[in-house]
Amino acid sequence: MKQLTCEMCGSTDLVKQDGMYVCQSCGTKYSVEEAKKMMIEGTVDVSGSTVRVDNSASIANYLKMAESAYDSSNQKEAENYCNKIIEIDPNNYQAWLLKGKAAGWQSTLANIRIEESVNCFTKAIENAPEDAAEEVKKIASDEVSNLSTALVTLCCNNYAKSGSVNNAQSIITNTTKVQLYALMMLAKCGVTPKELKSTFALKINAAAVSAYGEIKKDYWGSTGHPSKVAWDYYTDKAWKAIEVIEYAIKLSDDDDKEDKVRYENIIFILKELEKSGSYTYSNGGWRIEYSYTGEGKQKIIDLMMDYHKKIKEIDPNYEVPAAPQPTNNGGCYVATAVYGSYDCPQVWTLRRYRDYTLAETWYGRAFIRTYYAISPTLVKWFGHTEWFKKMWKGRLDRMVANLNAEGVEDTPYKDRNW
Repeated sequence: MKQLTCEMCGSTDLVKQDGMYVCQSCGTKYSVEEAKKMMIEGTVDVSGSTVRVDNSASIANYLKMAESAYDSSNQKEAENYCNKIIEIDPNNYQAWLLKGKAAGWQSTLANIRIEESVNCFTKAIENAPEDAAEEVKKIASDEVSNLSTALVTLCCNNYAKSGSVNNAQSIITNTTKVQLYALMMLAKCGVTPKELKSTFALKINAAAVSAYGEIKKDYWGSTGHPSKVAWDYYTDKAWKAIEVIEYAIKLSDDDDKEDKVRYENIIFILKELEKSGSYTYSNGGWRIEYSYTGEGKQKIIDLMMDYHKKIKEIDPNYEVPAAPQPTNNGGCYVATAVYGSYDCPQVWTLRRYRDYTLAETWYGRAFIRTYYAISPTLVKWFGHTEWFKKMWKGRLDRMVANLNAEGVEDTPYKDRNW
C-alpha cells in the first residue's frame, strides 16, 4: 500500500479533520474515498472536476516483474502479471504481447494454447502505437512460427515413443489446429510462411517411421509368434501410421523429393501388413492362425501398386515393379508338418532357398506354384501321421544340411515377395 501523499505539494503530512484528509503543508483537502485510492492504486488528480487515478507506476512495475518471470522461464507467473496489467489497462499492447508468448509456451499435449496465444498477439497488434506496430508484428510472427513448430514437435516426439492410434490422431488433430492459427497470425503480420508446412511434414513423416519401428517391435514381442490380440493391435496401428504419412504428404504436396520417400515408407508398411498374421501353437509347433487373405490381401497389393505409380509420376525413370503375388503365410507345408513349426531353423533355411534360389527362375517359380497347389491337400490328409513325417524328415534333414553347408542361413526369416 502506497503512503498517503499530497498531490499538490508532495507532503506526506495529512491529518483527518471533520471527515476529510487535510494537507498540513498546503491545506488541500481530500475525501476519504480519494485518500483510499491514493493509498491503494496511486495518486489522485484533484486539479479539475474529474478525478483521475494514475496507475502508470503500478503498470510499469507489473510489466517489469512479468518480463523477469518470463526470462526465468516462469511463464505462468509472467501471464499472471500480464493479467494484472490488462485489468488496469485493457489496451496495453505490451501486456498482450507478453501474455501471448507466456500462454503459448505453457501448452501441453492435453492443452494446446495456440488459439489463445494468437488472440493475445492480435490484441497487441490492434493496440500498438503506430511507431511500434511493425516491431510488434515481427515479434508476434517469429513467436508464432517458433511456437507452432515446437507444438508439432511435441506431438511427434510423443507418437515416436508410443505409436498408439490415439497418439497418431493427436498429431493430425493438433497439427491441423496449429497450422490454422499460425497461418492466420502470419497473414495478419504480412508474413508469407515459406517453410512452415514442409517443416511440419518432415517431422511428422520421421515420427511415423520411428513409431512404426516400435509398433513392429511390440507386434513380434519376445516370442516371435504374435497372438490374435497382438496382430489386431498391430494392424490398427500400422494402418494409422500410413494415415499419418499420407497427412504429411498432403501438408507439403509440392516437395517431390520428400514425397517419394514418404510413398516408399507407405509401401514398406503395406508389404509388412500383407505378410502379417497371428500364430497358434498346435500339434507340437507354431502355425499361422489369422492373416490377410483373398480380398484383404489383394486390397493391400492394389494400394502398393497405386503408390508405386505415384512415385512414377514424380520420377519418370522409376520402374514400377510387377504386382507381387500374395504371399502364402502357410507355405512350406510339408516342412512345417515335419518340424512342427513354420518358424524354426530348418524351415527358415528352406524358405530362404525357395525365395532366393527357386524363385529366381521361371521354372523354379513354376515348381513352387505346383508345390503349393498339391502340398496343402497332402498335409491335410497325412500331415498328422508319423509315417508321413518319418518318410520326409530324413530327406529334408539332408537337404537342409547341404544348404547350410553352401551358406544358406538358418536364422529367423521373413518371407520375400516374388
